[in-house]
Amino acid sequence: MIINDIVEVLYGPVKAFKRIIEKPQYLGAIIIILLFVVAMVGYESAEFSKVYAENTSPQIGVLSSFTNATFWNSAPGVNVSNNYADYFNYSVYVVGLSYPPNDSRGYYNLFANYTKDIGPSSLEINASNTNTATEALNIASALNSVNSSVPYVNCGASSGFENLSITMKQVSPAVAPLSATLTLYSINDTSFFKYDLTSSISNESINAWNNLTIPVGPNANGWSSSGTPAWGNITSLKLDFSYPTSSNISVRIGALFFRGQYVNALQSGGTDILIRFVEAFPLQFLFTWLFLTGAIYLFFKGLKAGIVWKPVFVAVSFALFVMVIRGVVNLLAVVAMPNVYFPFDVSLGGATNILGAISYPTDAIGHLTVMSQTAATTINSSTALLGNITFGMFAISYIWLGALCTIIVGTLKPEFTLTKRILISAVSVGVTLLLLLLLVNII
Repeated sequence: MIINDIVEVLYGPVKAFKRIIEKPQYLGAIIIILLFVVAMVGYESAEFSKVYAENTSPQIGVLSSFTNATFWNSAPGVNVSNNYADYFNYSVYVVGLSYPPNDSRGYYNLFANYTKDIGPSSLEINASNTNTATEALNIASALNSVNSSVPYVNCGASSGFENLSITMKQVSPAVAPLSATLTLYSINDTSFFKYDLTSSISNESINAWNNLTIPVGPNANGWSSSGTPAWGNITSLKLDFSYPTSSNISVRIGALFFRGQYVNALQSGGTDILIRFVEAFPLQFLFTWLFLTGAIYLFFKGLKAGIVWKPVFVAVSFALFVMVIRGVVNLLAVVAMPNVYFPFDVSLGGATNILGAISYPTDAIGHLTVMSQTAATTINSSTALLGNITFGMFAISYIWLGALCTIIVGTLKPEFTLTKRILISAVSVGVTLLLLLLLVNII
């Protein structure tokens, strides 16, 4: 009988609410709460299961670790230091800073290296009156300094990083190197992978920041190996530059990190995300239930209608079954949504709105690199339909809820005019929405 009453609220609400108000039972409310939680947890979990965020090594927040001169060694005659006057300024929007995307305080320089607390810097390689420069990064030491869980970089086949990104500025000489080589060491100095950077660097502008994206891993082309290196255990890196004639060499590195490892958001968040959902959605239902019932009940009290609490409370819980329908429709919309991939610099600004739809703020897209702008635009395009459906269901569900509350008011006080019933319901729903937004930021 309870299940029949719940379903009949959708197609025969007048008869359903008459029975519910005559014999109000909390069992129906409990069933509806459970259905709501299942629908909403299913909706949010399905959405997060289609979101993939890019990891980096070093991790976001300590990306500058690999450009800290402390962890670099160089050949005799070559000096490696940090340059605080010329650094790579790449500021992206960070939603966690809690500022709107049109506020400069909401942006963070991803590669700011605050070595010795002086300020942001780049790594500078200097050598005088020579035609070669060799310098090496101790990856293990750099990662240990930021308490990384592992003192190496995994570029292995199954779940490793797929690219090495280097942002470099050739200051002098005003010619490209005759040859440039990148070496990745695995475990020891006799096992390594080697890559020829010459062609990549030869077309880059002099005295300007240029990005090199180098594929790494067992499926990457262009690498030779010596000894028994393992892509799953990269512990150090070396750069060798050779120029046509002896000169003063000055090269700056503004960013150096591994990327291209995408992790599913639901899998990475795991139990924590599910617990957060299970905690949040019952509260959302309870607050909506209490606020809406309270508003309608206060109207009855103010009008001296002589209505007791329980019939109103139980009837409103049955009306909230429309929120279950809303959750189911949103879940179906997520099923149709394609997987979305957030690059490391986009993921910091991606967020779900108050209705649960994820996107990247359009005002912040222009601050990204061209490649990441394309990714952010693709993300917004892929999630636009979900955003439209969730907004549409939000509007429909509250209009529908208002209509059901009008029927509840009319059932409790049939002598009220239709205008009075609609006014009580509309104001009650409006007050509920306002309280949800102001007090608990959920709708």
